[in-house]
Amino acid sequence: MHLLVKGIQHRATGEIFVPNSKYHAHRALILASLADGVSRVRGLSDARHVEYTVRLLRDLGVRITRDGDTFVVHGLGGQYRPRRETVSAGSSGTTLYFMIGLTSLSDRAVSMSGQKYFRRRPVGPLLRALEEMGVELESADDCPPVLVQGRRPAGGHVRIAGTLSQWISGLILLAPFATRHTTIEVEGELNERPYLELTVAMMRQFGLELTVSEDWRRFDIEPGQQARTVEMTLPPDIGSAAFGVAAAALHPSDVLLRGITTLEGGPADHPEFHFLDVARSMGVPMEIDEAAGGLRIRQDAPRLTGVDVDCRDIPDMLPILSTIATFARGESVFRNIAHTRLKESDRAAAMAQLNRMGGRLELSENELRVHGVDALQSARLSSFNDHRILMSLAVASSRAEGRSTLTYPNAYRISYPQFLDDMNTLNVPMTVEDGTAVTVGDGADTGAPAAEMTGTGPAAAPAPETTEPVGPEAAARSTLPQLLRRRAEERPQETAVVDVRSDRDERVTWRQLAERVDRAAALLLRLGVRPGENVAYQLPNRAEFVVLSLAALRIGAVCCPVVPFFRKRELGFVLKRSSARVLVVADRHRSRRPAEEVLGLVGEHGSGLGLEHMVVLASAGGSALLPDSPAGGVALHDWEQALATTTVDRAALDALAPTPDATAQLLFTSGTTGEPKGVTQPSRNLVRAAAMEIAHLGLHEQDTIWVPSPLAHQTGFLYGMVLALVRGVPQILQPEWDAKRALQSLNDHRATFVQAATPFLSDLVKAVEESGETPHHLRIFVATGATVPRALAERASGVLATAVCGAFGTTETCLGALSAPGDEARQRWGSDGRALDGITLRITDDAGRELPADTEGNFELHSPTVFDGYLERPDLTSEAFTEDGWYRTGDLATIDAEGFLRITGRVKDVINRGGEKVPVAEIEQLLFEHPAVDDVAVVAMPDERLGERACAFVVPAGGAELTFEEMRRHLDGHEVAKQYWPERLERIEALPRNPIGKVQKTELRSLARGLRPHEEGAG
Repeated sequence: MHLLVKGIQHRATGEIFVPNSKYHAHRALILASLADGVSRVRGLSDARHVEYTVRLLRDLGVRITRDGDTFVVHGLGGQYRPRRETVSAGSSGTTLYFMIGLTSLSDRAVSMSGQKYFRRRPVGPLLRALEEMGVELESADDCPPVLVQGRRPAGGHVRIAGTLSQWISGLILLAPFATRHTTIEVEGELNERPYLELTVAMMRQFGLELTVSEDWRRFDIEPGQQARTVEMTLPPDIGSAAFGVAAAALHPSDVLLRGITTLEGGPADHPEFHFLDVARSMGVPMEIDEAAGGLRIRQDAPRLTGVDVDCRDIPDMLPILSTIATFARGESVFRNIAHTRLKESDRAAAMAQLNRMGGRLELSENELRVHGVDALQSARLSSFNDHRILMSLAVASSRAEGRSTLTYPNAYRISYPQFLDDMNTLNVPMTVEDGTAVTVGDGADTGAPAAEMTGTGPAAAPAPETTEPVGPEAAARSTLPQLLRRRAEERPQETAVVDVRSDRDERVTWRQLAERVDRAAALLLRLGVRPGENVAYQLPNRAEFVVLSLAALRIGAVCCPVVPFFRKRELGFVLKRSSARVLVVADRHRSRRPAEEVLGLVGEHGSGLGLEHMVVLASAGGSALLPDSPAGGVALHDWEQALATTTVDRAALDALAPTPDATAQLLFTSGTTGEPKGVTQPSRNLVRAAAMEIAHLGLHEQDTIWVPSPLAHQTGFLYGMVLALVRGVPQILQPEWDAKRALQSLNDHRATFVQAATPFLSDLVKAVEESGETPHHLRIFVATGATVPRALAERASGVLATAVCGAFGTTETCLGALSAPGDEARQRWGSDGRALDGITLRITDDAGRELPADTEGNFELHSPTVFDGYLERPDLTSEAFTEDGWYRTGDLATIDAEGFLRITGRVKDVINRGGEKVPVAEIEQLLFEHPAVDDVAVVAMPDERLGERACAFVVPAGGAELTFEEMRRHLDGHEVAKQYWPERLERIEALPRNPIGKVQKTELRSLARGLRPHEEGAG
């Protein structure tokens, strides 16, 4: 269901009644509920958000009735008497933020909740401030539900960030009912001051006193106050009137907005009154028609000019102001918009959709610039179920040529229920697609944020029916070389691989890929590789990686890729454990010379390394740069020259065809609990795992797979390369991560699917916001490797116009759980997915007993894609499984009644840095060896981009002091990959330990929670 908006050429005429202010309604109802007696609030608001406040107050025992157009509130004198244990804020952020603390004035404990998606809304800063005030509360994850004890707060000195005025209002509304004096101080930038001024003005109207500093950053409130009853009339709602103003401003018009009787006012009248001043400065002709009792806008032709606005005081006006600015002469600049991106959706990014219609909007993190244009073209747009975005884009679409469509057509009901009727009254035609309205149960008010747009825009067109069966069981009976041959025969000229390079993009067809694979396979045979042997290669995301992988499989050898950032130490371990006799490397990788590093290893280990041949691939065109130093018994080969001098005997290659049961992959884990372990996977597991994801997500023949994740990591290898080969679609390889280049390649090659870790998602979102360019075809982004912050997932869903899906997988098991585009937003990116078909998940206690839904315990899974075992470590393999054959993930988790998984912690001490697991124990051992270190513990500190970074807590030895730079030099001297270096060093007198001497890392993680890296780390 969509909202259809037809662009008009005729005059907008008519009159509408401006609804009453929902801002005043929320505050008046709440304050009246705290008074001792009956208050009357005239001017009913039909906004659904206000109705949520009414419902919640009633659930707290407040009697609220209606008398004509008046709310009659029977206050309880500051002591709520809840009717039920759980009360709901619905989808109203104002209700939630104002009432969490006020529920402590109940005569018993109350749980504050909200609609399903609201249970993922972070309120941590507000909860911490309420706790400082003495409110006793509990929240599992700093999101609703919040259990609040029925006990008056003590008051005290409270600090709160100035990000959202509703947080501060929630505190100052509660403070008069504390048992002692309260001081509230605002830290950081103060946003939305007019909303605070309204709260203070209305509190004083109800007889509550507080002292406010001149800069509105300190509030002093005496305890034990009593609210008095009032009779008041709600003023008109400027926030709703703004859409009528904008419609009249964009067209020839004669429009009357009844109820607005003055153009002179201030924050106490309405916190958004300044919008009228801004609109007038842009050239919107306004006058008060006293006889008609309203604001009249009359013009024959719009003459609008650009404006420069600080949005800190009117953040909710950004969407509609950017609509007006789109048709203004010159440039409009909207400054200080960062906090507007924390609303129901990322409103600045959502309005950048006007660029699809021919608008010219430029977005940076804290500023939106709008260049005026003469006209727009119709488009399919997403409202993100955000009422202000829906209404603003709808008004903009009325000036576009043709008919535009918007998703979630009933979102306006949340704040301005008569919007649709009012626009049609003004001869600005807007209709729901089938001509009917939707009820709440139909999804009109799910409250789902930006992620809900999936399936509505150009990038989310319905998936065509697949024409080739790729069921997991059928697929697992084929090997990758067999699938390659089939594609080469059936679609020889279609694109198989695109190699995105800095200077050019290289396309490889299916036929070309098959031919290159045969030649590389012949080269491996020439170098002595035989079936079952491991072929090691350390390459970036290049077409040669795909060629070499398939070449090894073509002769029954085992792929043993090495992550490009591994240095001598890690690479040496892989070579020794894998016994690989052939290694393929690039001559350069960033500032490093991998081939020379390998020769250094050979010099240190001699024949004990087992390496016989090293093939060097040129990072640029031409011949590879081979090392000048002696090879130490290792034969050096230039990749291109070696291929050119190799004869291909296809009959000999065909005779070595492996079976699906043959080992196809050897990947080494990051060694989180000790030395890295070699994970072996047979061909059938890899093909089946890819086919399972294809079926789960409905990937089809028109998809294109984008692969920014390292192919040497399971994410890129299996859910990039292998998945594209199984589905028979192109894969777009990006060797060096650059978000802007990525955005270009996504659009150039019409990429529709990607699976990658959180940093890729975060960087891509920033690139889109900075450039205004969007990935036009991307349908699905599966985020793996590390927990994706909810705010990032929500923001990414809107900015990228794609479905962000949560997932869980390991090298040992492949994907075990995955959400899908059709899942509710709260589950799609608010969970780690649910079991794929054929996989079973369970949560157990330490005795192995299965636990009920929503109970935290040990996460175990049973899957047909579980690995064959750890290389030469049957003891570790045995430990990885329960007695009844379930794989122990080592994670703590819950599974809800709908089957959705949520990872809650780790059984063992692991730091997950953007999908790479930091080997904590090993780093601690290396740091412990430093003479300036007496004791050390490494723990995770939260990071918005990477999920986690490492922080080292160090106890100095004998007065010595280890500096941050000295720590880095120490680890560099031990050839530790930079991704594993701690990015914060904290000195501590003694590590916290329990009675038996075990370091209590929970306490250290708590200390690290508010820390930031000394500098951005590697990668």
